[in-house]
Amino acid sequence: MHDEIADAIWEAVYQWVKGRREESAQILTALTKTQTPSMMYGVACGIATVAKAAVLKVHGHHHRACFWGIGAVDGSRPESTIPPTALFAARFIAANLNGDSDMALALYQAAYTAKDKMLWPACMHALLAATGEAVFLATAGAER
Repeated sequence: MHDEIADAIWEAVYQWVKGRREESAQILTALTKTQTPSMMYGVACGIATVAKAAVLKVHGHHHRACFWGIGAVDGSRPESTIPPTALFAARFIAANLNGDSDMALALYQAAYTAKDKMLWPACMHALLAATGEAVFLATAGAER
């Protein structure tokens, strides 16, 4: 079962990188319909692990004292300028980069239990999109 989920994650990212956004989204949607919430947390972590590899390829490894964070270009608070789904994706990836599983779980739980039932799937799709774009950047466009 875990191998099938891992294969689906890789395929979803691959489809995104190849520019096949609809196919990528369909794979993720299929996972959300067949997996438990706890398994979907594993899916989110798997997607973020791919993002982490891409980010580290682009920016290199840093010392343990390094901390990945989210900031807005104009110096404002990220919550003021970044859409919630994109902010979730960025923070979830940063938590993964920082090895902060408590933060990653808290972010996931907040999205999953939000009053707006469309927030969690939108956050998951934003996470997949951010990961696909990170892989795209890390692979020089992946021949797209």
